[in-house]
Amino acid sequence: MYKGFFDEIEEIISVDYGKRGLKSLIQKGDLEDSIEELYVNSQRVMIITGFCIKDAMIGETDGPLGAVSIANGLMQLGKDVVFVTDEFSSPLIEGCCRALNIDASIYITPFGDTKGFCKKLIEVFHPTHIIAIERPGRGRDGKCYSMRGEDLSPFVPNTDYFFILAKEKNIKTIAIGDGGNEMGMGKVIHLINEEIKEGQRIWAETASDYLIIAGVSNWGGHGITAGLSILASEMLLHQSHEEVKMVSAMVNAGGVDGCSKKREMTVDGLSLEINLDIFNKIRGVVIRALKEADREIG
Repeated sequence: MYKGFFDEIEEIISVDYGKRGLKSLIQKGDLEDSIEELYVNSQRVMIITGFCIKDAMIGETDGPLGAVSIANGLMQLGKDVVFVTDEFSSPLIEGCCRALNIDASIYITPFGDTKGFCKKLIEVFHPTHIIAIERPGRGRDGKCYSMRGEDLSPFVPNTDYFFILAKEKNIKTIAIGDGGNEMGMGKVIHLINEEIKEGQRIWAETASDYLIIAGVSNWGGHGITAGLSILASEMLLHQSHEEVKMVSAMVNAGGVDGCSKKREMTVDGLSLEINLDIFNKIRGVVIRALKEADREIG
């Protein structure tokens, strides 16, 4: 019943406006499986996000918004949620949370003893699931990079430890990315080819159980919330005017577009209008799915 709607959502979120060449690496079924996993089995979910832009030394507008979208959906289902980020992106997450009027703890990863911090937080929160969305991951050389090949390691705490520890403790992991340099992309490291610019250098090595490749990572976050809505038979995804409020909140907090590196109402070089069009298409799939469910019940 639901598969056709999930396929539609996957097609919408994977539109490659930036021509990054990742669409061929999509893991068919991972979106649907991750949504079902969260809906049925999750109790406590840790969401890791935040991608610092080197020239601006502040987080970008892609990631925090999608993370808060997922959190909003999960919290409406009664799940416990915490955010993990760094000092550069915490104000952006706070702004998005205020825009949706939700309250969740935000933990800032330190530079010193990062592994110890990750281990302790897992012990305290006991996550059943860990989601990483648009979060830099370490490559084969132990460094993390921007899409342009800039070394971000000196100011990006290594949160890969969360996925490494999760594997040891049998905690399910979900990753969302759009460039190959994010946590979780190690799942498709064997598929890198010459079409992926700087792929061999920037590709993140840590793998996830489920990998969602999107044209913009925020869209992947919306896709998860849309799928949860369909399974729950209720709209969990926020409205378009709230999406605008979230983008505005990030910019007001200092957030920049990851491509232009400017404080503007854009994400990954794409206009607000394009982002809203994708958001409304995702929401439209949910509306149709809920109507169809009502007809079948009636």
